[in-house]
Parts: sequence; structure tokens; C-alpha cells
Amino acid sequence: MWIIYRKKDQSVIGLSPDCEPDMDKETALKSVVNGIVAPEPLNRYDAIQITDRAQAATFLYAFPQRVVLRETRGKLHPVIESPKRFSLSLSCDAQDVHPVDGIPEIPADGISFTTIKAQKIDERGAPQHGRDDNDQLYLRADYGALFSADGKEEINSLKLKKGEAAFRLVSEKNRRVASVQVFNADANLLDAVIRIEFI
Repeated sequence: MWIIYRKKDQSVIGLSPDCEPDMDKETALKSVVNGIVAPEPLNRYDAIQITDRAQAATFLYAFPQRVVLRETRGKLHPVIESPKRFSLSLSCDAQDVHPVDGIPEIPADGISFTTIKAQKIDERGAPQHGRDDNDQLYLRADYGALFSADGKEEINSLKLKKGEAAFRLVSEKNRRVASVQVFNADANLLDAVIRIEFI
């Protein structure tokens, strides 16, 4: 079996079938690369052969999300890693005055707003403030309008900066509960929703 990867970022893009006799490297490369959407030229990919059948079965079972390449002493080798899972914690500066529902409220006047803060956290709930915590987030609200934190422009996306971001939800004149969804393309960063009531 062959593990096929893209040279420039060492990302695993596919595995050849585990068969006896094993296919040659070029055939394995072509079979996997030709099966992906918008492939780059074949010379931008490479492959690592796994000859142990039990190990090959383990990689086949773990693919696609857990098979990654690591470099040790200048040589690439495949490993199985559990992906780190993160989530978004959303909070706002609006007060909750209802005795039971737990939903913050702002006036339903089309002018009032609340600032919503997004914080990237790990599985233990610890805030993530690293230089790599700059995920692109997409925003959707079923009611009201979404603006940048300073209120100068209407937005539908923003980027985390060291794991944090903020934006505004401006109310509308109808009394209702708005749901704001914050989502992204990374399967290892879980989406979040916050509800705000216009009263």
C-alpha cells in the first residue's frame, strides 16, 4: 500500500489499495491523484510505501482525518494522530432580565446592539491565544443585522486574532428571538450559536 501526499505541505491526499502484489509507485500515484478534484501535476506529489499488511490495515482504518506525516531526522514517516478538537465560546454584553429563559435582551428599536465575543477554546475549555489561532469565521443571523465591532460596516465573516474576535448584532423593530450562528470550514473547530431577544 502507498500513502500519497502533496509535497509542498506534506498533506496526505489518499491511500492506494492494499493488494498483493503491491502496485508500483507511479501506478499508485496516478490512481490516487487522478481521483481527486482539480489535481496538480503528478510531479507535485510523492508516496511512501507501507509493506507491513497489518500496519497498512491500520492506516486504511484511520484515513482520512487521522493519518498525517511527521519528519524525523530528515525523513518523512506516517503516523496516526487524533485531531485536536476546538470549539467556539460565544458571549455578549447584553443583560438577561428574564427570570427563567437565560436569553440576553436588547431593545427592538432597529438601533440598539450587543457586542458578541467569540473565543476559541480547547476540549478542556482553556482559551487559545496562539499565533496560529486565526481561523476564518462565517456569521449568519436569522434576524437583525451583523456589523463589525466598531459598527462601521455590515459583515458576514471575520477572522480570529490570537483566538478572539468580536462583532455586533443590531436589533430590528420586531419583537423576536434572533439566533446568531458562527461557523467555519475546519471540522476540528466546532460551530456555535448564541440567541439574543429583541424586546
